[in-house]
Amino acid sequence: MTLLPVADGARLLGIHPKTLCHWLKEAHVPLATHPADARIKCVTQEHLQQVASLHGRPLQSSVPSQAQALSGPEKETEPASTAGSFPLSHMPEADQIQRLASLEIRMVTLQEQIAQLTLALLKERERAVEHRLTALESLLQPLLGRQLAAPPTPEAEQEPPCTLRVPRPLHPVEQLARSRRPPLIEDCAPGIDVIISSQEGEVHLQPDSRAWFDWLATLSSFRFVGQGGRFTAHRGDNNHGHQTRFWSASRCVRRHTYKHSLGVTESLTIASLEHIAARLQSDIDAR
Repeated sequence: MTLLPVADGARLLGIHPKTLCHWLKEAHVPLATHPADARIKCVTQEHLQQVASLHGRPLQSSVPSQAQALSGPEKETEPASTAGSFPLSHMPEADQIQRLASLEIRMVTLQEQIAQLTLALLKERERAVEHRLTALESLLQPLLGRQLAAPPTPEAEQEPPCTLRVPRPLHPVEQLARSRRPPLIEDCAPGIDVIISSQEGEVHLQPDSRAWFDWLATLSSFRFVGQGGRFTAHRGDNNHGHQTRFWSASRCVRRHTYKHSLGVTESLTIASLEHIAARLQSDIDAR
């Protein structure tokens, strides 16, 4: 009984070894064990011919060497010769290792060639840039010489070093947007308060006076900047859409709005506004 390794049998049929194993399994043909190494699976020549006839595959004319085709009785009588012929079955693996080594050598050679081409390209670019810079310098030198040699004109001497720009007229839309900005109340220092209105300009009012509260009663919102913080004040609305006498302070920081109640118009003193601004700032710092 002649035994052939599965790889050699698949080579004779011209198929992959996994395909041969699948065909043997379909035909219920068991695999035999290699006489020298149990890890190598073999197939008998009779079973190989049976699978070839089932799938209509002709066997190639080349016959495996005696080192690959093993006979049962010869194995029993000549174990030493069989053991010596076993490494020959691994010749394809050695060929693959040799081919991989040659491919690695070729890859290293290609990498060196690519590096040399890259260096040559960089050198060529440097030469081109230097050539262009030299050409530009040769063109600029005559122009610079003419500018230095030309005397200053009288008009240039009489021209003032700087001219005052006339403020451009505002567009009606921009004027409307500025007019809608709420007034600003700024508490700069104790006893120094600045009130700026977008429509009236700087308003001279004594804080906490009767005129102060009458002026606040005409507003729907204002901005306050104090020594401890700042906020925007808005007058509240009732259910009928009319403004009430109650005010609230709000400030938006990082998409979060902080609010506090200010009370009625008569309670909007500088001290109370400064106190609410400090409370809002402490809420922001604590978050």
